Amino acid sequence: MGKNITAALVREHVLNNPLLVDYLSRDLINIASLARELLSLIQKENPKATVESISVALQRLSLDEKPQITDQLKKVLNNVQITMRTDISLFCLAKGGGADIRKFGIDDIFYINQGANEVTVIVDKKNKHLIKGTPLLQKDNLALISVKDSLINSETNYRITPGFMHMFLSNISKEGINVEDVISTYSQVTFVIEEKYVSRVFKICSDVKNLKVV
Repeated sequence: MGKNITAALVREHVLNNPLLVDYLSRDLINIASLARELLSLIQKENPKATVESISVALQRLSLDEKPQITDQLKKVLNNVQITMRTDISLFCLAKGGGADIRKFGIDDIFYINQGANEVTVIVDKKNKHLIKGTPLLQKDNLALISVKDSLINSETNYRITPGFMHMFLSNISKEGINVEDVISTYSQVTFVIEEKYVSRVFKICSDVKNLKVV
């Protein structure tokens, strides 16, 4: 009986976590290490559970069925808006580089992210002449796919919903498409991709929103 309880609890915890399902299906997680991580959670409901019993349950777990999607995640996905922009350029600059935001129009693209030793700036290609600094990398012919959360001011929104980002990124990567960068603002997540993939990624994100893929 104890083993059956452990197996059921392991199944529940794993299938409620799309990231775990993805990693386990691709053999990217060490079973024994995951069992040790799950031990304290499982023992709250089954004190007799051990690392060994959890490991066995993980090895026997069928990953053929789709992971469970929480009601919270369904609600957030149902209320996102997906948009695209093309003719985008990305610059990685030595620290100190950037651009004068005052020279950009209200509808122009301007994203900036500063790391320890460099700065990434993403702009419309038409404004690339406004970039200042020493370029370490420049990429043109890029596009943006943005997922905007219309529930951001409610108690349930993408920022507090586990699995939201993974749903999009995992399905994009399964298609062999590289995400050049990810930009997060208060109400929106934006994926930077090569322009040649824009139609495919837009469809993937739409399928995620409509739960046609998980």
